[in-house]
Order: sequence, then structure tokens, then C-alpha cells
Amino acid sequence: MKINFLAATILLLLMSSCKKSEIETPSANTPTDTISSAKTENKESEAPHAAFDINTIPMADNITGSFPYFKLPEGYTFTDPNKYHGTGVTNTVDMEYFYNHGIYFPMEGKTYKAVIRLDSDHFKDKVYSTLELKKSFDEFITGLGGVKINNGETLQDGENERLKKEAPHAFSDGYLHSSNNYDNVNTYVIRTKEKTVLVQLNIGSETSNLTVLEPKAFENKMSMLPAAEIQKQLDATGKAVLYINFDTDQATLKPEGEKFVAEIEKLLQNNKGLRISIEGHTDNTGQAARNRVLSEQRAITVLKALTSAGIQSSRLMAKGFGSDKPLVANDSESNKAKNRRVELIRL
Repeated sequence: MKINFLAATILLLLMSSCKKSEIETPSANTPTDTISSAKTENKESEAPHAAFDINTIPMADNITGSFPYFKLPEGYTFTDPNKYHGTGVTNTVDMEYFYNHGIYFPMEGKTYKAVIRLDSDHFKDKVYSTLELKKSFDEFITGLGGVKINNGETLQDGENERLKKEAPHAFSDGYLHSSNNYDNVNTYVIRTKEKTVLVQLNIGSETSNLTVLEPKAFENKMSMLPAAEIQKQLDATGKAVLYINFDTDQATLKPEGEKFVAEIEKLLQNNKGLRISIEGHTDNTGQAARNRVLSEQRAITVLKALTSAGIQSSRLMAKGFGSDKPLVANDSESNKAKNRRVELIRL
């Protein structure tokens, strides 16, 4: 009896082992791609994405119409990013950071930046819908042949830290308009033979931020203001407005700035009785106290360069006003550039 019981037990164990083997070993008709593809997807999602390359975007049909090209669904309206009215802001020279699968990349060019809100003045019963906005942009842009490179994906680990080192003033300079306030960032690229257009929609629960950008290489249109032109301005108004190049957020002259100072020196050498006040000015980016200090440091840099060249210090003064005396409103990049200046005032 004992032998028969042992034999029966062994037989049951063997049968159980065979059944388990049959379950774990897929047959030719058993689908195996579900598990293997899931593993592949995990590996792909963990792998870092390559840097954005515009040449990888397929060509689409040419875009018709005028910049910024898009008309919103009924019931929505564009407003100024800094106000609750207006129609958005267009800058011919600007920058924005876009998302590519959770990685920041900057693009320079002509921009249109706006906030999308409900048009409550004309559509009293309209309800704001994140789904409506997302699907409207998705279908419209892909219908044009555009490609979506960020579908609400959040930033990859370390991206914020990288950006802080790469561009510490990106937020205050307005370069994160459509990638800062919310997590739902949707980025599109339309590439044609005639032009390329990047669109970034940052969808929030009540408003959305939009950036439309046409990439364009920066064209430096600055030219040297000769001593004779500086003299002409001083004779006409008692002051000359100069755009002297300094290193960013520093008081050190760039080579172009040194050439400018050489023209001021020439002016002073030709006019022995001329005394001037050198006055630095900034735009309103950053802290006001820091801007006043920086503007004064830059004015002192010009003064020291002139005295080093042999101009008597008794003929010179240096002051800094920061952003307290703007020439124009600091409401665009081009206007901010006009406010970053050095003025020579006849004493």
C-alpha cells in the first residue's frame, strides 16, 4: 500500500509539472507580441530622445494666409499675454523654448504670443473645453501636413536644471511663454518649401498660452555711429543716444563696444572744451536695483576707457538710471533693445 501511494504521488507531481510547462511554453498559435512589445515600449520611453533636427520633419504643402495663420474655434479669442484684452503680440526678433518629447530646445525668429480665453463678450453660454482646443489644433495642423513632437509630455528629469544653467533669464525675458504655466504642452512643426512654422499650445483649465514662430536667423543691423554723427546729435538736442555692446548682464565691453568708445574719444579729442555726462540705461528685465547698479557700472566702464585713452576725468561724469527712464514702453523685445542704451549729455 505504501508503494502504491508513493507511486501515485509521484505521478501527480509529474502531471502537474507537465501542465505548468504547457502553460509557460507558448505554442505556435499563442500570441506572444503583447508581453514583448510592452517591454520594448518601456525601454523606448526610458531612452533619451535625440536633439531636435528640423530636417527630420517631412515636407507639407505650402501654408497660405498671413502670419500667425490660425483662427480659433468659435467662442474663443486671442488676448495680449500681459493683459485681458488685445489680440496677442507679434515680435519680429524673438525667441521661445519649445518641447520635443519633454526636452527643451530654443528657436529664434518672428513670434506671435497670445493667451487663448473664452470670448465671453459675444458668447455668453460658451464653456471652455481643453479637449476642444487640443483636438482642434491636432486635427487642423496634422491636416496641413504638420507633425506633433510633444503630445502633452512633461519635461524629462534634469531639464529644468539644465535650462537654468543655459538660460537663467529665459522666464523673465519672455522665452517660456508657452511652456511654463501648465504641464499640458503640445508642440507642432509645419515644414514647407517656402517656410517653417512652429506652434506650441500650453493648455490650462481656464486659459491656454500659444506661441507661433517662424524661424529666422538674427540679422545684426547695428552700425558704428561716427564721431561726426555723435557731434551732430549733441549740437541738435544736447544729447546723443548710443547702443554700445556689453557682455550680457555684465559691464565689460564687447569688441564692437570698444570701437564705439573710440569714436567718443575722437569726438572729445576734436572738441577740447566739451564735457559730457555718460549715462547708462537698461530695460525692465530683472530687478530694478540690480539694473541701476549695472547701468552705472557700464557708464563707469566707458568713462574709464576714455580716461585710459588720455581724456581728462574732469571732463567726464558717469551715472546709471537702470530702467527708470525708458525711451519707449518695455512691451516687446525690439522696444526693450531701444531702452538698453548709453546717453551722452552735454554739460
